[in-house]
Amino acid sequence: MKKIATLVACLCLMAPYAHGGSETVTSETRSPSGKLLYRSKTTGNKTEARSPSGKLLMKSKTTGNTTEVRSPSGKLLQRIKEK
Repeated sequence: MKKIATLVACLCLMAPYAHGGSETVTSETRSPSGKLLYRSKTTGNKTEARSPSGKLLMKSKTTGNTTEVRSPSGKLLQRIKEK
């Protein structure tokens, strides 16, 4: 019984942490006049930027201290290393 209670307590405490890392954040970038330039969606360590019509503009992925930015076709556009 003690093992089951410990297991249930661990699962209850770990579930919010697992869900927190995969939360989706959506944002919009607008020009000073208010025109929508692009929308971005971030899930975990991946970010997508799309035009107002929904066309994919770029994807980025962060691993460790390196961020890679790629075009819609998969071509590497930029690699950023943090110190």
